[in-house]
Amino acid sequence: MPTDTHRRRASHTRGRLPWLALGLSLLAFVASAEPVTVASVTSPGKVLRVSLQLDGGTPSYRVERFGQTVVDASRLGFQLRDGRLDRDLAVLGQNTRTFDETWEQPWGERRYVRNHYNEVSVQLGERSGAKRRFEVVFRAFDDGVGFRYHFPEQAGLDEAIIDDELTEFAIAPASTAWWIPAGEPIHYEYLYQRT
Repeated sequence: MPTDTHRRRASHTRGRLPWLALGLSLLAFVASAEPVTVASVTSPGKVLRVSLQLDGGTPSYRVERFGQTVVDASRLGFQLRDGRLDRDLAVLGQNTRTFDETWEQPWGERRYVRNHYNEVSVQLGERSGAKRRFEVVFRAFDDGVGFRYHFPEQAGLDEAIIDDELTEFAIAPASTAWWIPAGEPIHYEYLYQRT
């Protein structure tokens, strides 16, 4: 037969259950709001890693060097003449490859240059509306990363007029970046700036 002590404990526990359920629901919601990594590629020597993430259909990328973030989550996409192309996207497919060649240059600091990288090409498409598609191709070298966009031929997109590129480069606070001012008439003859 339950005693008064048992009744008080049961009542106290019942009072906590709704709060526990609410806390677990909020935790599940916050966890689901995190960006999802949909593709990544690591350099041949495992020095650098670049990953593509989708956060509710919005793409971003990040770069790590030996596990430390050097470029934090940075947006990808375009403002086209007929609408934005950076939201409500889904991964349609992806391909990976490795490339390794050495070529000879006629002059320069080194006679032979090794071009060695791992690549991932991710096809993205709109889930609704015009259902336009594009690819983001990431290359990871041991001394840097690069990426480019590619618009494949597709029905309903005879031309793409780009009004603005929405690509960001969110350099992590503890990182160093070297860059050249690009807004000047002769933008290739300036000294590098360090940030």
